[in-house]
Amino acid sequence: MLNRSLIFTAVLTLSSLALAQQNSRQGTLAVTASPNATTTCAATFTSGTGRNATQYCVTTNGNITQFSRGGDEYIQVGDVSEGYGICDGSTAYFDYAFNDSGNLAPATFTSTATKAVSTRMTRDGIWQITNTITKVPANGRGPGSAKVSMQIKNLTNVDRDIAIVRMADVDFSSGGTPDVNNDFDFTLDTAFGIEPGFQSGLSLTNNTFVEATAFTQNFSVGPNPCDLNAAPQPFVGDGSIAMFYGVGVRKGATVTVNMTYKPI
Repeated sequence: MLNRSLIFTAVLTLSSLALAQQNSRQGTLAVTASPNATTTCAATFTSGTGRNATQYCVTTNGNITQFSRGGDEYIQVGDVSEGYGICDGSTAYFDYAFNDSGNLAPATFTSTATKAVSTRMTRDGIWQITNTITKVPANGRGPGSAKVSMQIKNLTNVDRDIAIVRMADVDFSSGGTPDVNNDFDFTLDTAFGIEPGFQSGLSLTNNTFVEATAFTQNFSVGPNPCDLNAAPQPFVGDGSIAMFYGVGVRKGATVTVNMTYKPI
């Protein structure tokens, strides 16, 4: 059996911080950028019409740096931050588009009309991270969504426990007028940010039932995956939505976690 202490400790830390209504910026990362960091769209996906017209785009590194419904934008406002991180012991690897850890190798990227795939290794050769983002089309019953599948492969001959994080800085823009102060809340499986007045918003929902929890942050910079902090519940401000997974990855094995971004 793998040692799950790291996983349980991280989950309990998130839960206790949320219950205690913490308002700490501990765990935030300095806003830095390496040559690999990019917010530039490499593939754009659209579906639907009118109120359900949905569009999002994906970078070569596997970040979603634009997401809109019916002309309302949720991510591409101000400093664009969406992406992923993993924590292996005390080592953090992350790429949040606007900033990254600098210890991830350049990605290989492919896309089709319905899917974008980004694969990269950590520079120390321990992990391979593959982000597969698949279009779920809009229809007459509602907007489209983006299914995110993260495959983390352990390239070593040692069993390892890791934390996995996915996050998005949710801001709002309608008609070119931005609003970075929005309403945030979460359940066990869904985190969401909503425009003041509760007219429109973006959610991130877990689709993989391992050790996992949704949470929100009362800051917009991507979190240190080794030092997570949940925001008060609920809160109004400049925040972000996130999913946490605690998993064990056996030597040479791959673990997959799935989640979905969808307008609400």
